[in-house]
Amino acid sequence: MTPVALIMSLEAVRIEANSAMPNAPVVDDRRRESVAMTKVRGLTARTLRRAADRLEPTPALTYG
Repeated sequence: MTPVALIMSLEAVRIEANSAMPNAPVVDDRRRESVAMTKVRGLTARTLRRAADRLEPTPALTYG
């Protein structure tokens, strides 16, 4: 192994090991969702919840 490759591999190992530390920086690489997509997701969740309650109501609503 050449000296340059040795140094590069040691540096890569050091960076990988430091990424597991509790104080490692957190990088959020997800794309931010648009407002329209957030609204559609909320509407879908509410619709699915209503359908689930019609098919199998929760005991608290049925017997309470």
